[in-house]
Amino acid sequence: MNVTREQWLQAAVDVIRLDMRVVRDIAIPRVQVSCSWPGGGSPAKRIGECWPTKASKAGVNEVFISPRLEDPVKVVRVLTHELAHAVDDCVHGHKAAFTAIGRAMGMEGKPTEMQPPEAWARGVVDQLLDTVGAFPHRTVDKSKNGQKKQSTRMLKAECGDCGAVWRMSAKHMINVTQCPCCGSDNLTNDGKPEDGVEDGDDENS
Repeated sequence: MNVTREQWLQAAVDVIRLDMRVVRDIAIPRVQVSCSWPGGGSPAKRIGECWPTKASKAGVNEVFISPRLEDPVKVVRVLTHELAHAVDDCVHGHKAAFTAIGRAMGMEGKPTEMQPPEAWARGVVDQLLDTVGAFPHRTVDKSKNGQKKQSTRMLKAECGDCGAVWRMSAKHMINVTQCPCCGSDNLTNDGKPEDGVEDGDDENS
């Protein structure tokens, strides 16, 4: 059977939902799951995310699993963590109420990294192999997208009267009309960045 990544993830939700209802009497709400870069935090670190129903026009919890993950067992473990947030509708973050939900769902570890045991997740994957097949995804490495980090270079400005020299980003330099030292308006700036002087990184995505 050929399924998309999202169909596989939704099938995983169905298996997890049934197990939680029958074994643990926990109701997992309707969710929409996508294989996508999480919208908050660093995509290099955040591997899953759940959004509250109030954030979705469809009125459901929107769950995102990072395309960095391709191991289906890891995917199921991360997905289960995000489904615990869905049960809580993202009200309590990783605080005690969420931790209680996670423990009731059989998860282990500290709240921010809480996941079900690997053996349990492997059992879910085995069921999916029999019904929808393997997880149809391979790792996406965002660092290899061909786009370079663009540094904000500093512009050199100089006062023709007192000789003061300073550097600022071009964005801020356009607002400078007087020397900060003597107040003179006899300023020079060739508009070229000073090599090797940076003002942080601005990643293009």
